[in-house]
Amino acid sequence: MERLLNDLRYAWRSLRNAPGFVGVAVLTLALGIGANSAVFSVVKGVLLTPPPFARPEQLVHLSNNFDAFGLKEVSTSLQEYREYVTHARAFASLAAFRPDDVTLTGTESPRRFRVVIATASFLTTLGVAPVLGRDFTAEEETPGRDKVVLLTDSAWRTHFAKDPEVLGRTLRLDGESRTVVGVLPPGVAYPEGTELVLPFAPTPAQQEASRRGNRFLSVLARLKPGVTVDAVRADLVRLGNEREPDVVSQYREAGWSISVKTLEEQVVGGVRETLWLLWGAVGFVLLVACSSVANLLLARAVARSREVSIRAALGAGRGRLVAQFLTESVVLSLVAGALGLLLALWGTDALVAMVGEGLPRAHGVRLDVPSVLFTLAVSLFTGVLFGLVPALQASRADLHVAMREGSRSTGGHRTGRLRAALVVAQVSLALVLLVGAGLFVKSFLALQGVEAGFRSEGVLTGQLALPTVTYPDRARQSAFLRALLSRLQGLPGVESAGLTNVLPLGGAMDNSFDIEGRARQPGELWKAVEFRAVTQGYLRALRVPLRQGRLLEDADGPDAPWAVVINRTCANIFWPNGDAVGHRMKLHGQDMQWATVVGVVEDLREWGLDAPVRPAAYYALSQLPSGYLGLAVRAKSGDPESLRAQVEAEVRAVDGDLPLFDVRPLTHRMDEATGPRRLSALLMGLFAAGALLLAALGLSGVIAFSVAQRTRELGIRMALGAARGDVLRLVLGQGLRLSLTGVAVGLVLSLGLSRLLGSLLYGVSADDPWTFGGVALLLTGVALGASWLPARRATRVDPIIALRAD
Repeated sequence: MERLLNDLRYAWRSLRNAPGFVGVAVLTLALGIGANSAVFSVVKGVLLTPPPFARPEQLVHLSNNFDAFGLKEVSTSLQEYREYVTHARAFASLAAFRPDDVTLTGTESPRRFRVVIATASFLTTLGVAPVLGRDFTAEEETPGRDKVVLLTDSAWRTHFAKDPEVLGRTLRLDGESRTVVGVLPPGVAYPEGTELVLPFAPTPAQQEASRRGNRFLSVLARLKPGVTVDAVRADLVRLGNEREPDVVSQYREAGWSISVKTLEEQVVGGVRETLWLLWGAVGFVLLVACSSVANLLLARAVARSREVSIRAALGAGRGRLVAQFLTESVVLSLVAGALGLLLALWGTDALVAMVGEGLPRAHGVRLDVPSVLFTLAVSLFTGVLFGLVPALQASRADLHVAMREGSRSTGGHRTGRLRAALVVAQVSLALVLLVGAGLFVKSFLALQGVEAGFRSEGVLTGQLALPTVTYPDRARQSAFLRALLSRLQGLPGVESAGLTNVLPLGGAMDNSFDIEGRARQPGELWKAVEFRAVTQGYLRALRVPLRQGRLLEDADGPDAPWAVVINRTCANIFWPNGDAVGHRMKLHGQDMQWATVVGVVEDLREWGLDAPVRPAAYYALSQLPSGYLGLAVRAKSGDPESLRAQVEAEVRAVDGDLPLFDVRPLTHRMDEATGPRRLSALLMGLFAAGALLLAALGLSGVIAFSVAQRTRELGIRMALGAARGDVLRLVLGQGLRLSLTGVAVGLVLSLGLSRLLGSLLYGVSADDPWTFGGVALLLTGVALGASWLPARRATRVDPIIALRAD
């Protein structure tokens, strides 16, 4: 212990006498350690921390695939869910649920809550119980007896001030009075963002066996101990084959298969690869930083060769010297780790803010004790990693040579080779990061260049949900739509306004359909159509180009023959001769009618900018009503925010208990759609730029060290007639050889690692030659630039002074 304290005191004195070296080394390491700590905090919170449910590895999500219609992960009908409950053998319990929104009224202003409507088995299946009050009962799954509600912990704290007397309180939700019967434990909110839980009480229409195709439920199941996902699939295929023969035939014709996903895959599957990739990237940055500091330590070891030789002459063994140098390295890394923690504290919040709602389990991301311990471990490991080779090298000092006054250490050549090897490693790692960054940037730019099919600039959007108690039928819904649109169109700053059941980029509302007079051949694949219900001003507000026919009009009312506008992809697939207008199609489902195609519009990216365009059909909202509405209002001034207050006021004027929520410009939704790719490109670019800078500095330092070691040689060359240009080419050639070696190694590594990026890229291949070639040229150019300054210094060597040096 006393020896360790002596080493620490000596290390402190030694480092205190070299503030410039310490500053550069600490800052370099702090950036690498801080980046690793920040990304680790995100990875830990999202991927490594289990959800607050009992045995979460036993939880799975069930959904349906219908390959004949190109439908994947389709929701489950009530009839299918009940079949699973009654006949499936693989599950300990099952629950059905659907996310929704409700409006709380009876307060100063209406407030919107995210809810999940679930069966009484929901909490049991999750493996949790209320911390206050009770769970739902099976009897509360009956209409009329379902007027109860559970609060999540976040809703209880945020909206009810942790009131311990909240049990028994009555809340007015969507016009109905419900009694609070329980509060959930902290962290239990599933699906993520849920604030309230309501019991699922199916209506008589939903319970009809004939409505097997009405798929609106998500199904969560807990596996029996020892049951695998493959066993679940086999069990549900068995169950499917035991249905009535006509039902089995329908499912077989539709290409049905069951989709089983673990809870982990369902929640974080979309970000897992990206987060592991970012963690790997910051690991490369840390390796580059370690190589850079190791280079600094090697140079410092040469300068301290006399000191080391004297200590060896006084009896210090090689192990003792190595321990002393490692102590100095660890002290450096611990100081850098402390600074890195401060950087990680800011970086973690910045990462979460940049991703926004696209990051699942973001509430669990924080710089906590495990993150601090990880930073400590990384700091200790880093100290040994970058300090070991310099320590071993320094401990080999030659006493006789080092003690000769004016001599240069013969270890300099060996040190030079080690420093050159470290530079090659830095260059190769920097190239790997640059290739990754280049691919992500090209992918992001390709996504930015995608034609969305509409003009997002100048459009304000928002969401509305019409409570069934207040708007129980089509007539009242239509009256609300007419009143609201009339008021909005009357605003002086509004160019056009419309409503839809799903706003652009909002995702799946797909359905199978029939075409009048056209029979589906056995085995023929018809893609499902993405359907939207819109008012006549909606497509105009988005400035969607009309390619053929007409748009929907006010005349396409509830009592008129149904009309539909399709997108160009739908027309090209099903009417390739360009004669879609005038034909009729009908969606599968209850109460659907034949609709005449009246127009063809340009493709809109309804599923997302990076998703393939799918067939889409736009029905009149008055003919296919929806209680969940998206609002789009185009501003004449081009500034959508200038309309926010007026639009919200008009909604309140029509219905004071109906809040307009999720109000934001359409451009913000576009940015959110590209947010994950933008983040990947930005972070990879930052990591690669940092690695490139460190590699350039490392190369410049190695060349400068080599010039200093070869001063006498260069003097002799110049005395014998070598021109300055010859010396310049000699030194630049050394830098070029190192950089080209690093580039070659980096290209080999990149070709192997880039294949891991294939699923994360859009519009660019993982082995894009332009990216690889451009990065190699960039890195070579930067390397030549980094070698230029020490090469110029070499040309100014005075031969006479150089020859006088011993």
